[in-house]
Amino acid sequence: MSFQNLEVVHVVAMDQQHCIGKGNDLPWHISADLKHFKEITQGGVVVMGRKTLESMGRTLPKRVNWVITRDTSWSFEGTKVAYSIEDALTQAVADVATSDKPTSIFIIGGGEIFKQTLDIADRLELTHVELDVQGDAHYPEIPSNFKKVASEQHIDDKTNIAFEFATYRK
Repeated sequence: MSFQNLEVVHVVAMDQQHCIGKGNDLPWHISADLKHFKEITQGGVVVMGRKTLESMGRTLPKRVNWVITRDTSWSFEGTKVAYSIEDALTQAVADVATSDKPTSIFIIGGGEIFKQTLDIADRLELTHVELDVQGDAHYPEIPSNFKKVASEQHIDDKTNIAFEFATYRK
């Protein structure tokens, strides 16, 4: 199921227990994963929750950054703000049409945003990290209607952490 004829794509790295964050930060640093994330999302429109943006501390360059928050007084330079997921996606449609990636909206976190948009997601770009972090933010279980259609195994040169880039489609 798409959103207004656009592909909704989740882009996330998670450990073996679906942990995606710990203490409002990424629990690992894998350069290849950050590069992969950039390749997927750069030139496109990204949608995220406020905590995700605040954990990064800056907007993502060469992307339209949409942030969802309940706080009507919140603002952050270089972002567009929405107060619900539906509002963010509806408004982002116009930005997608003029972006370098005019067929997709990229959902990049956090856990609650992923959970609320999983039903409309068409594709999941997941990095499975071979760690067990015991963090405090998690990605939902992958529904059975998603099938893995691509996979690449890697090991990080600096940390020796094994990980997999995997693409799932409905």
